[in-house]
Amino acid sequence: MEEESLTATLGEPLDSVLDLTSWRDGRDQSVLYEQLRTVVAESVAQSERTRQPIRDIVVKRLRASAGTGTSPKEAGLYSLNPGDIAEVHRQLLFNGAAEACDGTVIAHDSLLLTVAQIGVALVAYQGGTGSWVQRLYRRDLRETYEDPVEEAIALLERRSRSDSADADDTRDPVSRLLRRGLMEYAERAILLHRSTAPWRIGHGHPVTTTILLPTTRSLFLASLDVLRGLLLDHKKFLYVASSPADRLARTIGDSLYPLEYAVIGSLADSFNDHHIDSLTSKSTGHPQERIALRQFLVDVRTEIVYGVYRVTDYSPAQVFYAHKDHVHTAASLAMADSVLQPHRGFPMLIDLADLVCRTTFDGGSFAGLVHSAYAAAGAPVRYLGERETRSR
Repeated sequence: MEEESLTATLGEPLDSVLDLTSWRDGRDQSVLYEQLRTVVAESVAQSERTRQPIRDIVVKRLRASAGTGTSPKEAGLYSLNPGDIAEVHRQLLFNGAAEACDGTVIAHDSLLLTVAQIGVALVAYQGGTGSWVQRLYRRDLRETYEDPVEEAIALLERRSRSDSADADDTRDPVSRLLRRGLMEYAERAILLHRSTAPWRIGHGHPVTTTILLPTTRSLFLASLDVLRGLLLDHKKFLYVASSPADRLARTIGDSLYPLEYAVIGSLADSFNDHHIDSLTSKSTGHPQERIALRQFLVDVRTEIVYGVYRVTDYSPAQVFYAHKDHVHTAASLAMADSVLQPHRGFPMLIDLADLVCRTTFDGGSFAGLVHSAYAAAGAPVRYLGERETRSR
């Protein structure tokens, strides 16, 4: 970021921020509280001033661009009424016609061993739930040697070849990237192969960069197969993002009134030719795998559209993704589920899946099992990380 741009964003030069004499005594928070109130009040006032002008500009542009360039023909501003919400509750939500899935990853990483637990939960309002778990164990050396010296040398050589400082190194069989890629694959695979509901609901972006990164050939090919099956063949899916990076979409969403939604664009906006070239250049392995990745992204980018919706005037707008053939039903489903918690304006079924996942695969229970196993082996704290032994 350029210095001028950063200064304009922060409202003061970066040199001033770096100057420690401008930092206040942390024991006196009163000035900071007043500054926070002022900044928040000014930001909210600006949002209210620009809300109607943004609506006017956005509605006009969406209508004018619909069906041209990368803009889908479904682009535009739409609204629902309470009767529409009640109908979705009856027809899709409370009769079990929609199921949501969410996953979690917990890991213990020590000199001796890495244990990664990946858990996924599938829930519906009818009361049916399912959960699946997989644990991965990484050891630097699994062979046994008759000579302890030979074993020690082999262990030193193996660890010297691994870059333990880079937890995102895809060569590490249980790297953070691989753990996340496996979880995202499992979430989508369970929605495709284990869910029996017509509508499948997921959390986040339907096509994450992590799941497309070059980790292993088998995971890469399995991920492409599942993504094609769920997004291009099944088509009746809904994904709602928690923290979307698209500030333009969030700005449009902030201008919406309750029970309104806007279809803004397609994945072609982000997966343009340049981005696809960048992704495929990072893919390792056989050229046919890079060709398969490119073809998938080209196929999917015009089929999936995204938009924003808002259910109450005091809850934030949410970004959603759906297949273009079912975008209006998907938006109605998202809004009908979100009105059940008006303070959040976020689908309750996704929150329920997250709750089941966190309670079923509780991090404290996992840590307890790991610590118990070390204690049983006669090394209760020797191989635990600093954070694991820190007092809370």
